[in-house]
Amino acid sequence: MQLTLAHVLIASSSLLLPLSGQAQSIRVDYTGTVTEIGTLLAGNGVDVGSTLAGSFTYDVGTGVVSQFSHAFGNGFTAHLAAPVNLFVQNDQQNGSATLAADGLIVAGASISNTDWNGLSNPTMQFGLRQDNAAGQLWHDTLPPDLHDWSLVSLAAINGPGWRWLDFNVPNLPNFADDQIRFSVVSYSVAAVPLPAGIWLFLSGVMAALGIQKRKSVA
Repeated sequence: MQLTLAHVLIASSSLLLPLSGQAQSIRVDYTGTVTEIGTLLAGNGVDVGSTLAGSFTYDVGTGVVSQFSHAFGNGFTAHLAAPVNLFVQNDQQNGSATLAADGLIVAGASISNTDWNGLSNPTMQFGLRQDNAAGQLWHDTLPPDLHDWSLVSLAAINGPGWRWLDFNVPNLPNFADDQIRFSVVSYSVAAVPLPAGIWLFLSGVMAALGIQKRKSVA
């Protein structure tokens, strides 16, 4: 079959949509320390001061969070059950706050690899907030890009108590008895690289073009 410009355009157009979506994905990784652990979750190898690791990945164009997870030293892990939308606030007040602020929240149901004292599949949340008096993080409610993240500090992340896992036990005398809350010690933000297969495919297309061109000249 003769490889024509039309074939190349069709192949290229089929790549545009997946390339654009993946190139806009951002992953946030963080390590943290447990600051509170509910009475129903105590005695399972995790105490106040224990470490954890978490991460989430979202699309800058759509705000859809495709990956969100937490892992603890006792082997318990929880992963996002289904994609959720990133919530971004701009110049917004929360509860008793007197100042408008910028922030974001990632929250969703999870599927855990095992139970924790008989409990499993907690709801997870990660959030950050900075009062405008300390400088605005962003000026709209669009999902933050890498530049926006460069303005985020640990103080903004650890300011509100918006980081927890909740096992959703009903009718508790203390609503936090089934929760784990944590602070963030360090974090990193990076664009998600394109899969290696994309580059291999493009290399193949270019090689085929080169072969066809040589045949045409001959």
